[in-house]
Amino acid sequence: MNLHASHSRQSDGAPRSRWPKLLRRGPMETLATVLIAAGVLMLLQPFSLTLYGYSFVTTLIGVVMFTFVTKFPE
Repeated sequence: MNLHASHSRQSDGAPRSRWPKLLRRGPMETLATVLIAAGVLMLLQPFSLTLYGYSFVTTLIGVVMFTFVTKFPE
């Protein structure tokens, strides 16, 4: 048995990721989805013209972030 292979795997046999826990796909997809939802809510609210003005940028950042995050490891 190779010692390097045994240290790079978890107890269930899955390879261990070196990515920080917050930069993995699950939390980042959630953040991107929240940004998209916030942008849409900002677009639909009738109270603030400033929020309306930033709604497209917020939604766009969420969509671009979601596109890149789907390539991250789990």
